[in-house]
Amino acid sequence: MFGGNSNWRGPVWMPVHALIIRALMHYYSYYGDNFKIECPTRSCNAMNLFEVAREIADRLTRIFLRDQYDRRPVFGGAEKFQHDPHWRDHLLFYKYFHSGAGIGASHQTGWAGLVAGLIEIFGKLDAETFVKGGPKAVFGGEKDRV
Repeated sequence: MFGGNSNWRGPVWMPVHALIIRALMHYYSYYGDNFKIECPTRSCNAMNLFEVAREIADRLTRIFLRDQYDRRPVFGGAEKFQHDPHWRDHLLFYKYFHSGAGIGASHQTGWAGLVAGLIEIFGKLDAETFVKGGPKAVFGGEKDRV
């Protein structure tokens, strides 16, 4: 429909996931620990909505971290980025991601850069603190972070 090399495809779009995380946290501030869902699907593991939001944020963060094989999923099969000491620590923030690998424009850092806010929020926040302070404790009023 869009022809050729369209950028309007790919399963992981950082801004959409950030909105989902924010919505889950807002719903958690209302439902608290009383409402749980299975996460991941078909795992028989029940989590509250804060835990689900954290799980999604952790998965997004792992796209940029080295795994047990010293590879970053964001670099996919690009061996130069995976191993070359001049490139391996220079992260690119792509437009979207597929199986962790960055795809599309790598110069549009605004969207994928949302991962920094997720790291900050979940690095200093637990569910109890979030319930006490409410969404404004994390997101603020006019100056939303995620």
